[in-house]
Amino acid sequence: MANVSWSISIQVAGGPTVTAREGPIAAEATDRIEIHVPEKSGSVAGQITVDLQPGPVSSIHFLLIKSSHYGGDGENITFTVGSSTDAIVLSGPQFYSGGAVSRLGPNVQSLAFTNNSGEEAQIEIFIARDATPPLSS
Repeated sequence: MANVSWSISIQVAGGPTVTAREGPIAAEATDRIEIHVPEKSGSVAGQITVDLQPGPVSSIHFLLIKSSHYGGDGENITFTVGSSTDAIVLSGPQFYSGGAVSRLGPNVQSLAFTNNSGEEAQIEIFIARDATPPLSS
């Protein structure tokens, strides 16, 4: 069992600072995954799929996805979740915590990345989850 905490701070120049934090969260498993999504070659986008976890979305405490760069002007990096074909643009770091993870769908077991930029993308994923199914009563 790992105790995991997270915090975020948003600062406005000459204005307020807003912070949020949670933890410690008792997670049965944590994974840090680093992948390289190849750059677009000709008209073919670089692609790679990564397995996250075998359980239901309710077992995920939080999920962080970040990249070495974020595309622009149509040269974006996108990902789909599980068997979904709805692409999500990775326009900046993405953090899903608590119930927000369920916005990705019921089967957050894999992510498929597509890179339409001319530069390889180094993607880092961090997930905190429970590894055993809940006991039924």
